[in-house]
Amino acid sequence: MLTVETRRERTEHQRGGDIVIRTRRRWLRLAVYYGTPPGSHIGFWRTKGHGLRGWNLRLGKRYAGPCLTAFVHTKPAQ
Repeated sequence: MLTVETRRERTEHQRGGDIVIRTRRRWLRLAVYYGTPPGSHIGFWRTKGHGLRGWNLRLGKRYAGPCLTAFVHTKPAQ
């Protein structure tokens, strides 16, 4: 079993989209967004918690935006 979903999102503060790939064993999300950052992280950091693991990269201005955010997250299938 393999499913692939694509989503586009456009709000007042951000625009972008992601690709979600699901297999029997894994869930994988690849995403890119541009606009005002939802948090204060700028740079490269790791996500690890609640079964979710991944890498994040954000380039741009810390609070005022705009910035480019890209990430890859994965977790075991539910």
